[in-house]
Amino acid sequence: MAFWRHLAHGLRVLTRRAAADRDIDDELRHWTEEATAQHVARGLTPDAARRAALAEIGPPTLVRERVRDHGWEQWVASWLQDVRLAGRTLRQTPLFTAIVVLVVALGTGAVSTVFSAMNAILLRPVPGVADPATLIALQPARRDGQTAEQIGWTRYVHLRDHARGVAGIAAWGRAPFTIADGGAGTSVLGNMVSGNYFAVLGIEPALGRFFTEDENRTPGTHPVLVVSHAFWQAHLGGDPAVIGRPIGVNGHQFTLIGVAPPAFRGLYTGLAIDAWAPLMMQPQLRPRANLRDAAWLWSFARLAPGVAAPAAEAELSALTEAHERAIGAPDRPDSYSRIRVTPLTGFPGGSKKPFAFLGVLLGAAALVLVIAGVNVGAMLSARYASRSRDLAVRAALGAGRMRLIRQLLTEVLALFGLGALGGFTVALAATAALERLPLPAWVPVTIEISPDLRVFAFAVAASLAAGLIFGLVPALQGARRDITDRLKAESAGSGRRRSRLGRALVAGQLALSLVLLVAAGLFVRAMDRGGRVDPGFDREGVTTVLLEPESWGYDEAAAVAFYAALRERVASSAGVAAVAYASRLPLMLGSSVDTITFGSASREAHYAGVDEGYFDVLRLPIRRGRGIARTDVGEAPKVAVVNETLARILAPEGEALGRTFRFRDAERLVVGIARDAKYASLDEKTPPFFYVPLAQIVEPRRVLMVRAATPAGPAILAAIRARDPRLPVPRASMLADDARVVLFPQRAAAIVTGGLGLTGLLLAALGLYGTVAASVARRTREIGIRLALGASRGEVLRKVVGEGAWLAVAGVAIGLPLAALATPLLQQWLFEIDPLDPATYTALSLLLGMVALAASYLPARRAAAVDPLRALRTD
Repeated sequence: MAFWRHLAHGLRVLTRRAAADRDIDDELRHWTEEATAQHVARGLTPDAARRAALAEIGPPTLVRERVRDHGWEQWVASWLQDVRLAGRTLRQTPLFTAIVVLVVALGTGAVSTVFSAMNAILLRPVPGVADPATLIALQPARRDGQTAEQIGWTRYVHLRDHARGVAGIAAWGRAPFTIADGGAGTSVLGNMVSGNYFAVLGIEPALGRFFTEDENRTPGTHPVLVVSHAFWQAHLGGDPAVIGRPIGVNGHQFTLIGVAPPAFRGLYTGLAIDAWAPLMMQPQLRPRANLRDAAWLWSFARLAPGVAAPAAEAELSALTEAHERAIGAPDRPDSYSRIRVTPLTGFPGGSKKPFAFLGVLLGAAALVLVIAGVNVGAMLSARYASRSRDLAVRAALGAGRMRLIRQLLTEVLALFGLGALGGFTVALAATAALERLPLPAWVPVTIEISPDLRVFAFAVAASLAAGLIFGLVPALQGARRDITDRLKAESAGSGRRRSRLGRALVAGQLALSLVLLVAAGLFVRAMDRGGRVDPGFDREGVTTVLLEPESWGYDEAAAVAFYAALRERVASSAGVAAVAYASRLPLMLGSSVDTITFGSASREAHYAGVDEGYFDVLRLPIRRGRGIARTDVGEAPKVAVVNETLARILAPEGEALGRTFRFRDAERLVVGIARDAKYASLDEKTPPFFYVPLAQIVEPRRVLMVRAATPAGPAILAAIRARDPRLPVPRASMLADDARVVLFPQRAAAIVTGGLGLTGLLLAALGLYGTVAASVARRTREIGIRLALGASRGEVLRKVVGEGAWLAVAGVAIGLPLAALATPLLQQWLFEIDPLDPATYTALSLLLGMVALAASYLPARRAAAVDPLRALRTD
């Protein structure tokens, strides 16, 4: 009860100050009257008794202030008073306030933009799920420490049925869906999920219901579908009556049973899922997939109440090892023996690579905030020096040093708080621009990195922390109480000390901006180098279209007929030079890998399924032998074309042509050797690679590749519509454009670090300009004397510009070693560009020097224009 009385009293003092003061006066009067009466009873006269009572109490004003200071509310009232005074002070200098807020906004906006990307990709919980902190992703781990993202069906079922430390384990797999509601189909990203998928996530449907466990027990018996809220609105008109209605999915009739809530679009950031079906419908939706034996499922779990993630990982690992022993799995380094548990976020597998990449960018952005903070610290020091007399008067009137420090820090935090709001606005604009970066047509990813409340809190925290770090020293200097010291602050000696400190800060800013510029320059060089890497084939002039007949409901015979008819029609189009099909495109950041055996040896090799036109479309040279031929069909002898690297492995000292190797339980004859090329990325070490005829492997989807004098997209799409008008219209794109995805990290990094570097350089140039301008203003009388004694204006100009030049030299001298220490962290993204590349370091050092000279020239020209007579009359 005492706490609530104390709280209520404090709130009354804050909200009704006059009434609270009257209460204090009433208590003082009552106490004075009682003390006076006691003294009268002891024999004093009324006047003497009143004087004695007042002497015991003390001066009423002092007593009133002591009573006010006793409660917590006085701290709040004092802080509000500081805020009001800070606001009034900042309004009196709007230009200074605007400049500081802009500088802070640039620094805070830089770190907030990068943190927003990190938050969206790696930290933000899966939207729309309940209690995301208890959701964990499961990854099979091998004895040699390697982990996989996906798990097999039998392992999943064993864990689901036996684990007790989790409330539930769910699984899901990707599948392309073509959904038709009485017309042409619509291609969407879909998931096939276990019956408890939505229950483990804790999601409730927006309409209808979700799956039951019974709908996921027997293959092909429950054709039911759940769609996203966005798909329901865009393609089904948002009609509640669609629940229970039949709907076509991959050529089969399903029943629509539910609509997911608006916030939920799947588990991975950027991959917007529009439909979910039971995993047991795999024979209809992905008939060529193998649910029982292949590992293509992702799994996650919800921790049971009171169970920590390490305990769940230990139990799941023990169950996995027991299961492997029970099925007689070989005890090899590549055997799976445990389960790795990571928090379920919007990025698959808990990979550390995005953390490293975004961490580098966040570090670069932090340098911009440091430059901004140093700049603001210098401006605050100059501001408090100019207000020294005002602060001295406050100290003389009784303001304690802590009171002055608190007042000045309130001003600092107000400036940095406004800067945080501006920085959040900068982050909104910057992330919107980054979201518009072009991606290849085949990449089904939507970049969504817009800031949320967590980013806003980060922006405020980072800005206020920078305010405390870079505003504390100016506040301590400004709150000195010694009047003599204040007068000394106006002396020439003290001015020289401040000048030296200012120069050191400017040199530091220039050094940090040089580090950022060097990083940006290296990324630009890497992007240029990547663009000039010879991939081993000609990617220009090739149009590509991804075809997925399995999602259209075609069986294998219908798909083969479709492919043949489409090839014939496209090949007869005007300007078409060559047509081919392949299982995958090169330079798409991925590759198919399998184990081959030859003799007594075995090893992993990369491969692709291609047909007879592949090497002609890509103009990929066959060094010896032949390419894939039209006659290499399923009944013909199994053949392969290998690259030069694999040829050297198969026959280290002889001819690989005519050799054989085993791939998927079939001996394949090497009939050709193709030139080494780039397959997944431009900076890869050339792997052993082989090509097999598409007609001799099972590959449900293919990529059509057309070399033509002009983009062949319209001709391809017209041929598809002519063949089957019910099909969803695929997207056509140019291979040269698609292949640029391999440079996406470098391009994104170059844009971000380039923007950060230019921002840092601008702030450092402003700091240099301010320092040189302040030096000119302080030495106006000296400059006037020099001019009066015969110095030319050119000499004055050169001397002042020389000051800026020396600061630039100091910045380069400090910045180059810092850059040399920092840039090796970028090595993995630089395409063999040396992190100590002399050309980059030299060019950007010269750029920094030219900007420094330009920033020094304006105050230098003003110094050269000083009137000697007027300067000599200056105090």
